[in-house]
Amino acid sequence: MLIKEVVAYLDKKYPQENAIDNDRGRIGLIIGDENLNLNKLLLSLDLTLNVAKEAATLGANLIITHHPFFLSPLTTLSFKSEKSLILELMLRHKISLFSMHTNLDVGEDGVNDTLADLIGIEKPFKISDGPAKGNFLRYGNIPEISLGTLAQKIKVALHISGLRLIGNPERLIRSIGVVGGSGAHDEDIEAALNAGIDCYVTGEVKLPAAQMAAFHNLAII
Repeated sequence: MLIKEVVAYLDKKYPQENAIDNDRGRIGLIIGDENLNLNKLLLSLDLTLNVAKEAATLGANLIITHHPFFLSPLTTLSFKSEKSLILELMLRHKISLFSMHTNLDVGEDGVNDTLADLIGIEKPFKISDGPAKGNFLRYGNIPEISLGTLAQKIKVALHISGLRLIGNPERLIRSIGVVGGSGAHDEDIEAALNAGIDCYVTGEVKLPAAQMAAFHNLAII
């Protein structure tokens, strides 16, 4: 199998046009040669030096990540920097890098569909039909549970050591929504409020968005 066959499959399943504008040019096959034979592939959230070393040790010549490697433009490149060491290792071992970010978040069976399933939302709703750009939120009803108990269940389901709560732990929750990663933007909170959910689960919330949610009695995990 050639690397381009994997690239073609992923591009078809999670089209790059479904990513937010800021991802353009930062996702897809970012490093490498799609015409090389695929030996092994390695999946990772990020491309770090340890991940590149692991791929080289395993003989994997394709790394697939969720977060883009070149999220910000490189203006300088020190030989001692992590990015320089990663690139040297990738080029020396001819390891290619393919990244999917917000196109994977909104895609069918992507990040948010998977999170919805893990935290117990059966047949989740979306803001709009299909994997359209910006269609991050998944939400639905759950059996009645206290916010504190729900937080503990999510902690176990996602195998995390800790989390933060906004809201009264004794409050009863009947509907929840989820957005993986940063759900910190005002439009994300507004989408959660418009969906009429009791609790919003996400990876990152800044203070102004948290204050908006608290004012509107939207619990956050």
